[in-house]
Amino acid sequence: MKQAASFCTLAMMMVLTLVLSGCSSTSKVDVSKLGPPPSTQELAERHNERIRSLDTLWARVSVRAKGVYDDGETYEEQGEGHLQIARPDRVSLAIGKLGETYFVFGANAESYWSFNLADGDHKVMLAGEMNRVTRGKASALGLPVHPSELIGLSGLSSIDMATAGGTRWREDGKAVGLRVPAQWGSMLFWFDPDDSLVVQTQAFDEFDELIATAELTRYKDAIVPGSLPVLVPGKIEITTPGDEGFVRIELSEPQRRDIRAMVFQPERLERNYRVDEVINLDDEFEEIETEHDSQPEPAP
Repeated sequence: MKQAASFCTLAMMMVLTLVLSGCSSTSKVDVSKLGPPPSTQELAERHNERIRSLDTLWARVSVRAKGVYDDGETYEEQGEGHLQIARPDRVSLAIGKLGETYFVFGANAESYWSFNLADGDHKVMLAGEMNRVTRGKASALGLPVHPSELIGLSGLSSIDMATAGGTRWREDGKAVGLRVPAQWGSMLFWFDPDDSLVVQTQAFDEFDELIATAELTRYKDAIVPGSLPVLVPGKIEITTPGDEGFVRIELSEPQRRDIRAMVFQPERLERNYRVDEVINLDDEFEEIETEHDSQPEPAP
C-alpha cells in the first residue's frame, strides 16, 4: 500500500503538488533604487498575450518526488506520463512506469478526481464536486491548493486585470510580483522584469499564510500549429512550507493539441480503468462531520 500511496503523493503534491519554500530570494537589496516596477497592466497584458493561442497544452512529463510518510519513513519515487490542460479549468495528470499507469488526477469546472491504480486487484477512485471543495477533501488527494487553481500555480492561467492588485519588487530585486484573488485567499505571480515570464507562483490562504510555492524554470517552446510557439516552463518544482520534500515535474514535447473529451470525464474514466471502489469525498467528509457533531458534550 505504501507504493500506491507514494504514487498519489508523487503526482499530487501538484498537480502538479513546485521548489524552494517561500520567495527563494538569496539576499535583500534596496529595491527603492530600482525605480518603479512594471505596472499591473503591462505585465498582465504581456502575459495574457503570450499564452493566448495556447488554449490547450499536451506534454510528456517525468516526475520525481521525495518526502516522508506519516510514519516517518522516507521515500523517493520517479515516474513518467502526460500532462494535459484545456484552459481555463480542465487539467489531467497521468503517471506510471514501464508503460503502466499508476496514478491519474483530473479536474473540470464541475468536479475533481483521482485514480490510484497501483494495486491492480483493487483500483480506487476519489471524487468530489468542485463547488463543495474543502481543505480536508483537497488534502485527501494530496493537494495543498484548490483543485481549480493548479493551472494558475503552473503559471499558465490568464490574469484578470479587473481584480489584480498592484505590482512590487521581490526582496532580491529579481522579480516583480502581482497578486490576484484565489478560492482560498490569493495567488502571487512573480515575473521576470526583462521578459515577463512567470518565474514563481505562490498560493496563500485567507489568513495570507503561504500554502504552496512553484518555481518555473527552463522555459521551452510549445508548438502551436499555424501560429508562433509559446514559451512554457520546462521544469516545475513544488514545495509546501515546513515540508522538506519536493515534487519535480519536467515537460518534454509541449504542444497545442486537440485533447480527447474522455480525459476530462470522470465517469468514462471510471469505466475505462475498471475501478473496484469509488469514494465520494463529499459523502465521506459529510459523514465524518455528522459523527463529530453528534458526539455528546463533555460534562461540566
